[in-house]
Formats: sequence, structure tokens, C-alpha cells
Amino acid sequence: MIISEITAQRVLNPTSIDLGEFVINPYKGCEFNCVYCYARFTKSVINDPRRWGEYVDARINSPELLEKELLKKKPVRVLLGSTTECFQPAERQYRLTGRILDMLNRNGIYYSILTRSPLIQEYTSVLAQGLCERIYFTVNNYGNDVKRLLEPASPAVYRRLEVILHLQDNGIPVTGYYSPVLPYIFNAREALSELKDIKNIEFEGLNFNLGNIQEVIKSVGSFFPGLCDTYALMRKDLRVYNQVWEEIKSSITEAAREAGRETSIFVHGLDAYFQNKYR
Repeated sequence: MIISEITAQRVLNPTSIDLGEFVINPYKGCEFNCVYCYARFTKSVINDPRRWGEYVDARINSPELLEKELLKKKPVRVLLGSTTECFQPAERQYRLTGRILDMLNRNGIYYSILTRSPLIQEYTSVLAQGLCERIYFTVNNYGNDVKRLLEPASPAVYRRLEVILHLQDNGIPVTGYYSPVLPYIFNAREALSELKDIKNIEFEGLNFNLGNIQEVIKSVGSFFPGLCDTYALMRKDLRVYNQVWEEIKSSITEAAREAGRETSIFVHGLDAYFQNKYR
């Protein structure tokens, strides 16, 4: 892992994700190296000769630059972590995200966060100040063998589950975000049981439009060989694709009804750009 220090030209960037007017990414790259991460296919990453998952650039001037941009752009709501993990291991050294959260709190700016890192627990007191609108905390339940291939360096799922509960217990709005839901592997009842004490749970299906979807399918096929052909058929046949996801949606809805829960699942349209709408 190569950690570098760089300077940012801009901190507040426009976003199409409906959680804020702007997005903040204090780092470029991610140590967790998730194979299915859509950030791999952003323009800046594609044009970078380095391999995703082997580098992290710390935008060391982000807090100071943000202070100036807040005066000019005057955002009401922002999102943290659309193309990086704000609480990855490099944050222990640089504390860029922590300083940014302090600044947002001081300026009365609401924010949401996308994360899968238990390190966020260290910022509980900051997040509990009331301006954090919601944390979408990614988990999964496809087992450790598949996880090792799809998320080579991501934190253990049991730790993520513990931290989600910790955040909720401290009055911080948090959603357990199961992603990606893998057809014919995902177990809705198991997921709802794992987060039985969490008020908000959402699901996102595997994005079959990823530029490296064949690599994802190959990884899954290492442990579930029969799924390679099934996933390939889903990619070729829109009718099959829609039918499979409708069955999964029904299974989640039924499991949620049995558990007395409310939830939602987002499914990417085949050949559609990422456009998730968070609740």
C-alpha cells in the first residue's frame, strides 16, 4: 500500500446522489479494495496508472480549503465518501475526515456519510452533535470465503454490525446497508436477523453494469460454480434479469413483513448508469 500526500484544488464537488448538494472525498483511492466498487470506474481512477486498492492519496489541504469554499458556496447539505472510504486506515494518521466533520458542525451544515469502516466509531461524539442526517453503513452476508475475494481488505462484518448498533444506541441515525445483494446467495431472513435491533435496513442489488462484472462473476463462481451461467444469462436476457430481481424483492418484502420491519431494495436497471436513490 502506497500512501501519498497531495493537495486538492477543490473539496466541495457537485454530486448526483440525492444526499447533498456537494460531496466531499478527503482521500483518493481505498485500502479496502472492493472488487465491485463503482469508484474504480470514475474518470480520475481510470486515467490513473496505479492499481486500485494499492494506493491512497491523502488530500492534506482538504480541511483548510473546505473552510474557504463554505463561505463561497454556502451548502446546506453535503455527502461524505462517494468515491472513497473516509474512515479507512489512513484516517488514523491524517484525521482529515475528523477535522472536516468538526468544521461542518461548527458551520451548521448537515451531512450524510457512506462507509463500511468501524473506525467511524471513534467519532461518535462528533457525529452525535445533531448535524449528521444519516450514516449508510455497508454490510453483507455472502460469507467469509466470498468476502475474501470481493472485499480483500475490508473490515470484518461482525465488527461492522457491532458499530452500527453502537451508533444507533448513541442516537446517531444509521442504516444497515446490505450491498451488494448477490442473486441466489443472499438470505433476506438472515440479514434481517443479523440487524434485528437496527431500525433502518436497506438493500442494493449487484450492479451488473460494472466494467469488471466478469471479474465479480468469476470470484463468486469460485465457490458457486453454477452461478456463472445463471449470472451470464441475466446479463443477456432482460426478461430473466427482471424476473430474478422481482423474486429477490418479493423474498425481502416477505421476510420483512414476517419480522414486522419496513425496508427497501434498490436494483440497477440493466445497461443503466448508477442512480441509487437513498431513502
